[in-house]
Amino acid sequence: MAYDATRILIVDDDQAHGKFLEEELSQGHCRATWIRDPREALRQFRRNHYQVGILDLKMPSMSGVELFHALKEKDPEIGLIILTGYPSVDTALATLKTGAYDYMKKPYKIDELRTIVFRLLQEKGCFMEDDDVINRKIGQRIKEFRLKRNWTIARLAAQTKLSKSLISQIENAKNSASLLSLAKIARSLNVRLGELVQDL
Repeated sequence: MAYDATRILIVDDDQAHGKFLEEELSQGHCRATWIRDPREALRQFRRNHYQVGILDLKMPSMSGVELFHALKEKDPEIGLIILTGYPSVDTALATLKTGAYDYMKKPYKIDELRTIVFRLLQEKGCFMEDDDVINRKIGQRIKEFRLKRNWTIARLAAQTKLSKSLISQIENAKNSASLLSLAKIARSLNVRLGELVQDL
């Protein structure tokens, strides 16, 4: 899926909360759009493709559950997350049974919601992060595995037959590692290549 296709629809009649989520969830190649009115959200949904919808349960003119069913009817593949300030076990179970990906009660920690959204997008095969973030994570993992073995960059360079300069640049996200370089580094550190790129 193309990076620019990763989109999140936020529907909440609370402007402060909606704007907050729009800003917090627009990261890397993820673009979040907040809409206050559920009816306008439906109109926008017809014109744009979204992978994720975050819906407030209690809204005027149309409830989050009504909007949920309308969106699911238009796109059965969309992943929907329900937020509510009026939680109850019955409501949560009823919503999840209708096919919601998850259900969160307000107040919540934004990191928890972000984790749920990103996990959902990963399951859908979407990319959320740009190259700089990915390179930084790969570099950090290589450095962590190297330090666990008490190896210097010079030792890893000798083991991999790569230059010290290249390894330093990879660890500091100044250079994108080729697949061949990553394979050499993983083999030298005695880890699977997948461990260097897991969850990216």
